[in-house]
Amino acid sequence: MTTTDIPRASLMLDTALMTRRAFTLMRRSPTTPMAAIGFPVILMLFLSVSFAEVVMPGAGFSEYVDYSTPLFIAMGTTFATLGTAIDAHTDRISGFRNRMQTLPVSPIAPFAGRAIADLVRNLMTSVVVTAVAFALGFRFGPKADLLDVLGFLTFPLVYGFGLAWFMLAVAEWMSSAEAVNAALSAVLLVFSFLSTGFVKLGDLPGWAEPIAEANPISKIVEVMRGFASGAADSGAVLAASAWAIGMTVVFGSVLILMTRRK
Repeated sequence: MTTTDIPRASLMLDTALMTRRAFTLMRRSPTTPMAAIGFPVILMLFLSVSFAEVVMPGAGFSEYVDYSTPLFIAMGTTFATLGTAIDAHTDRISGFRNRMQTLPVSPIAPFAGRAIADLVRNLMTSVVVTAVAFALGFRFGPKADLLDVLGFLTFPLVYGFGLAWFMLAVAEWMSSAEAVNAALSAVLLVFSFLSTGFVKLGDLPGWAEPIAEANPISKIVEVMRGFASGAADSGAVLAASAWAIGMTVVFGSVLILMTRRK
């Protein structure tokens, strides 16, 4: 066999195959998409009832649902990536990654396939949580048009895609699935509650305000609120997009370096 006969890795083709594999695994494990949808819906039902009168006294239940719906979508997208990280870690310890390294497969394709498959799952989260919120009183503002509705439903995908690369990098570094779950759950809980999702920035303790203001979950929530009202702020859209692009580039590069070292 000459060097011209040796199969070469193709990033696009390999990523397409790995994306198909991720969809197949997701279909065989329906608990993953169900958790991505059921978790934020349950949070919405219980926390809205608990916090509505506390955060917005006298404003009414539907007003708080309008305010908090973006957070529940963001939290569903955020915590669903835990499954992505654990599945990627399972690929590593089960030997699947080692088998891929003996084949002409792009080393980044297994990670990219999972991140792309997450886009579909996150779209399901956005649509279903918005539908439930609509039944509870959520409404788009009178100025919101079709583009605003599409932005509200799809912008969490941008955020989720970037977050997936962070999760995959952590999963590649951790030694066990239990460590992955424990470490990431703690980080995600802190980011979720120290944000402007549940309460307004001025209602947080002084020490927490800078954290909440820089929090990527706060960024995506504010962008979604802007789309819902029909007055999305371009600066907020750029800031949230910068977070997503930054996480993709930084942690994607980290993953490439890790796989090359191994």
